Amino acid sequence: MIKQKAALLLAIALAVLGAPRALCRGTREGEKPPAQELVIGEQFDLGSIDPLQGMLDDTQILVYNGLVEIDADFKQTPGLAERWEMSADGRTWTFSLRRGVRFHDGTPWNAQAARFNLEGRLAGYPGTGNVERYETPDDYTLIFHLSKPTASLTSDLSRTMMSMVSPGAINSDGSLKAAVGTGPYKLASWRPDVEYVFEANNDFWGGAPNLQRITFKVITDAQARALALETGEIDMMSGYQSLGAIKRLQHNRDFNIIMKTQNTSGALFYNLQRPPLDSLAVRKAIGLSIDFNTLIGSLLPGLASPPRGFFSPAYGDLNNPEITMNTYNPGAAKALLEEDGWVPGPDGIRRKGGTRLSFSLTYRANNSEDALIAPAIKDYLGAAGMDLVLNAVEGGAFGDIEDAKDYDVILSGQSFIPTDDTAFNYASGYWHSGSYYKIYTSPELDALIDTLQITMDRAKRVELNRQIQRLIMDNCPTQIVYHRNSIRLARANITNFNISSGCWHINRLLKDTVIGRPR
Repeated sequence: MIKQKAALLLAIALAVLGAPRALCRGTREGEKPPAQELVIGEQFDLGSIDPLQGMLDDTQILVYNGLVEIDADFKQTPGLAERWEMSADGRTWTFSLRRGVRFHDGTPWNAQAARFNLEGRLAGYPGTGNVERYETPDDYTLIFHLSKPTASLTSDLSRTMMSMVSPGAINSDGSLKAAVGTGPYKLASWRPDVEYVFEANNDFWGGAPNLQRITFKVITDAQARALALETGEIDMMSGYQSLGAIKRLQHNRDFNIIMKTQNTSGALFYNLQRPPLDSLAVRKAIGLSIDFNTLIGSLLPGLASPPRGFFSPAYGDLNNPEITMNTYNPGAAKALLEEDGWVPGPDGIRRKGGTRLSFSLTYRANNSEDALIAPAIKDYLGAAGMDLVLNAVEGGAFGDIEDAKDYDVILSGQSFIPTDDTAFNYASGYWHSGSYYKIYTSPELDALIDTLQITMDRAKRVELNRQIQRLIMDNCPTQIVYHRNSIRLARANITNFNISSGCWHINRLLKDTVIGRPR
C-alpha cells in the first residue's frame, strides 16, 4: 500500500511538473523559463485577417503596425515611422521610416513597401484622400504631397485600418493571402467563432514579447466568460458588458480588475424633429432632472464614470472646460418646463394644451449596462413630470432604428472618434451638414468645423473645438450619460499588463504581460 501511494504521489508530481502552462511550474536557477502562454476569454470573433475587412481592431494591433500609432494614454506615438514633420503650409508631410524592420515573411519594411500599401489597398482611406502624390527619395523617407492643408493627417494614419501589410501577402485585387504584418505576434491559427491563436514574433522591432503564445477563446456570454475565469479555463477576460461578473469578483483576491478611462462615452441623442424633443426647454430639462453621479456610481461602479465633458477625459484640453454634462438641478428643470407651458397633470405627468409630456427612449436590450441605466432614467424623468416609454431593441434592429432616426431619444455609444483628434466626430459623425447622422447642424457650425479641418496651429484647434462644443450644447441635441472604462478581469498572477484608453487598442501592451506563480 505504501509503495502504491508513493507511486501515485510521484505520478502526480510528474504530471504537475510536466504541465504545459507556465503558471504551473517554477524555474531553477540558470534554467530557461518556460514559454509564457495566456488564454483570454473574448466576446468577439477575429472576424477577418484584414484590417480593412472587419478584423477585430483590438487584436489586429498584435499583428500589424501603422506609420503612426496611439499609445496607452491615447496620444500619438511613432510606429513604423520614427518621426515626421509638416511644412509651414500644411501640405507637405515628411516621414522618416524605422530601419531594420522586417515583415513576418522576411520582406524588408521600407518606403517602397509603404508606398505599395498607400497607393494600393489603402488608397481612398483616411490619410490618403488628400494626397496628390507620394515621393520616396530613399528607402527610409516617405513624403506626402497634399492637395490642401490637412491637420489630421497623422491622426488619420494612426487608425488601425491603416496598418501596413507585407506586399507579398497582398493579392492583385488588394485582398490578403495571409495575415503578415510587422507586429509583436503572428496569427498562428483561427477557428471562426471558437478561438484564434497568436505566436510571438521574437524578431519584433520593439523587442521580443514576454508572452510567447496568446489564445483568444470566443465566449460571447459575460457570465460564461466569468465562469471560465473562475475555473481556470482562461486567465483573463473582456470586461465589456460584464457588470455581474465584475461585482462578483471585485473583492476576490484571486482576481484583479484592470481598467482605464476609455475614449468613448454613452450618450442620449434627441430627435429634434419630433415633439416634444423639438423644444429646447424640454431637452435641457432632461439633463437637469437626472443625477448622473448617483445613477452611474450606483449602477455602473467601476465600469464607467459620470459625465464630465462633451468627450471622454481622454481627449484632455480638446474638451471645453466650461461645459459640464452633470448638472442635476430639479428646481431649474421645473422652472424651464413651466416657462415652456408644461404644467402638472392629475397623474403627475406634465401637460401642455392637453398633450402629455411623453416620449420614448430606445436602447439595446442586450447591453446589460444600458438595460440598467434606462429604467433609472425613466424614474428620474417621472419624478420631474415626464413620461418616458422604454423601447428595448434587439441586435441589428437597433442599428436600423438609429440609422433611420426612427426614435424620440436613443441611448447609444458616442461614435466617430477613432483617434486622438475630434474633427472626424464633428465632420463625419453628427454635427456637420455632410455628416452621417446629422443630429444637429447649422451654417455657423458648418463653418467652424470646416475651419477646424484646415487649421494647423494647435492652440487655435483647441479654441475651435471649444467653440464648436459650445455652439452644439447651446442647442442641447445630446446628453452624455457616462464615460466608459476599458476593463479586463484577470487572475491575480497576471501582472505587468497596462490597459490602453483607446477602445480599439486595449491589447496593445499585452506583449509585456507576465504570468507568475499562482497564489
